[in-house]
Amino acid sequence: MQTHSTPQPADATASAQHAARYAAHSLWPVASGSVGVTVLFYVVGPWIAAPLNGTEFFHRYFCGHPLEYVTSAIFFLGMAILWNKLRALPRERRTLSAVRDFAARHNWSAGQTPRNQSVTELTTFINSAPAADTFGTAVGQRLQDILHHLTRRADAALDDHLKYLADLSVDRLVQSFQLVRTVTWAVPIMGFLGTVIGITMAIANVTPEQLDSSLPEVTSGLAVAFDTTAQALGMSMLLVFGTFLIERAEQSVLNELEEFGINALLPAFGQTADSQQHSGTEAAELTARMLAQQAEFWNARFASLQSDWQAALSQQTSQLARHLAADTEATLSQHRESLALARDNYANALQQSSQTVSHQFQQAMSSFVQRVDVWQSAMQTTSMSAVGQTEELHRLGRTLLQLTESEERLARLQDQLNQNLQALQIVDSLEQTVSSLNAAVAALTARTHLRSAA
Repeated sequence: MQTHSTPQPADATASAQHAARYAAHSLWPVASGSVGVTVLFYVVGPWIAAPLNGTEFFHRYFCGHPLEYVTSAIFFLGMAILWNKLRALPRERRTLSAVRDFAARHNWSAGQTPRNQSVTELTTFINSAPAADTFGTAVGQRLQDILHHLTRRADAALDDHLKYLADLSVDRLVQSFQLVRTVTWAVPIMGFLGTVIGITMAIANVTPEQLDSSLPEVTSGLAVAFDTTAQALGMSMLLVFGTFLIERAEQSVLNELEEFGINALLPAFGQTADSQQHSGTEAAELTARMLAQQAEFWNARFASLQSDWQAALSQQTSQLARHLAADTEATLSQHRESLALARDNYANALQQSSQTVSHQFQQAMSSFVQRVDVWQSAMQTTSMSAVGQTEELHRLGRTLLQLTESEERLARLQDQLNQNLQALQIVDSLEQTVSSLNAAVAALTARTHLRSAA
């Protein structure tokens, strides 16, 4: 839309500066109110979510990560600005309705009232209105600018100045939504930032050596990534639709104000002292031109909003794809390096283990050979001892055989002695002989036992 080159008067500049200061001062309560609403949301939210079985949902999408707190604070700042604008709309319409009633009572649309009288009536209306309606609304600012323009010169034309004020109002309307659009742009950016952080956390927690134990940490990082994105996209959609509805409502007020300016203000203030004629054809052309300009502005605004949203969405999608590709490539390279390092470490450990096992096997074999040698020498010694013992046993056996033969002889002798004793029982001398023989037999028996024991 092209703007007209009509210069703004010094008084109108002062009025605009006063209105800007009024808007700037009203921004601080909005910011502090958004902080209070954020704190209240996190205090009251769990109590409201508990009866609805939404405690897990609340903690997941609003308390799962510090970025979700920041995103919520930014969202409530945008909603507070929209709420402030929505609350100001009834005052705009009330002021517009009051000035319409005032113009209808004084019959401004007929164009029969002298210009000086209309200026006096407009001054009386502005002075009687509250300061909030005069400087805090677009209708009050428009009336202030028109009054300053009319009082600057008695024969000043109003139609070009109304065009200039219409363009200026559109610019002010666009500028008043700059912060909301910035917030609308920042909310999804915070969501995608949470996505990048969550994916980074998931990748950082991947441990190839302990994949099963690191899987819960990986899934928690991915949960942070997708939860922050879902929260940010949902909030941005609410801000976009809220901005569209409230901007359309404010534009509707401006359109009605333009129609009021054409239908009532131009007939009342558009006549100069030299000319009292006003052409209805020019007013109709002006109305058609202004409506065409407003339609063109709205078409351009809708196209710009759609293109900005599509560009932001495509940009965020491309950034997310680039970040995912870069993170995936970095993760794969880290995995390749980790696998190569693990393979080298495994090969080194296997080689060291093989060397250790071979060395231990050699030591064990040498020790076994030494023990076998000791066993062989011990067995040789044992064999020699066994041979000696065998020879001794043979000798003892021969001795035992000799003793047995001696015992048999002794037994025969004893039998013979017994026979002799029986024959010589009568003779006492034979008894002594038998006693002697018995003693000799006892001595021989004792000797035989001693040899057996040896």
